[in-house]
Amino acid sequence: MFRSERENLSSFREVPELLIPVMKALDELDRVKYEELILRREYEEEVIRRPKPLTGQWLCRNAIERGFIRPSIRHVDIKGVLVNVIPPIGEPGPCTEILLVFIGKTDNFEVRVLEAIEHSGVLCYRTTKYVIFYALKWDDVVWKRHEQTFKKINVTVFLKPFGRPPTRIL
Repeated sequence: MFRSERENLSSFREVPELLIPVMKALDELDRVKYEELILRREYEEEVIRRPKPLTGQWLCRNAIERGFIRPSIRHVDIKGVLVNVIPPIGEPGPCTEILLVFIGKTDNFEVRVLEAIEHSGVLCYRTTKYVIFYALKWDDVVWKRHEQTFKKINVTVFLKPFGRPPTRIL
């Protein structure tokens, strides 16, 4: 990984104030999902013997079920902050300053990055200011291939790896 280029945000004081409720909700989701994943893995190993895929859609649905994300009529609310979400929930809503991208273990990483580029650089250009990747997996090679596009769009990008503190990557 390119740690020298990343700014570790072990405390939220370096995160823009608008993003703090979202990052805290993702930290809470980490704790809940960790427990669920451990229990689910044990159950599936004993009973089913075939684990379900951990997709971004699954992560997003579980965040809704647990109350971390509240879908509204045409947007998503995370602790009072309006965000757009990939994969999308329901009908597309109005553009917001924050795009939250869920990347599961079985998702095509590059497709998720390209969806974020399309959203922040075309659909919501000049409205989206922050992109947060909540990721169970990360691919530095693919990220480096598309990093310049995010620079041209002029958005701030954070990586929130599952179980770790958020990191500003752009």
